[in-house]
Amino acid sequence: MGRLLAWDPVENASLLPWLTGTAFLHSIMIQERRGMLKTWNASLVLATGTLAIMGTFLVRSGILDSIHAFGASTVGIPFLVLIGVLIAGSVALVTWRRAALRSEHQLDSLLSREAAFLLNNLVLVALAFVIFWGTFFR
Repeated sequence: MGRLLAWDPVENASLLPWLTGTAFLHSIMIQERRGMLKTWNASLVLATGTLAIMGTFLVRSGILDSIHAFGASTVGIPFLVLIGVLIAGSVALVTWRRAALRSEHQLDSLLSREAAFLLNNLVLVALAFVIFWGTFFR
């Protein structure tokens, strides 16, 4: 019964970068108008790209039992290496550029438009995290 109500992992893999990309599209407006959320936006873009590659890994590696997944393949290990490089490179890039990514302004109020956009972003990223956790660790 549990499997009957579960989403297909391949569908989840395509939803993850969509959620983080949507969060980025919402928060980039705050960056353009107020100069805020630069580190957050850079992290969202890098996470979106990494999640897209991770979705490709899920579909092409043969580790999934799904009607949408491809059969067993030898590309699993190279994709894992690429994902590791992307994660390490993303963390290094954001850390290295942290001075240039400092926000020009702070949140004025928890009831401001910027705070609402940030809350929206947190909900989207939290959904992505829950779906990621359920897809990879179920």
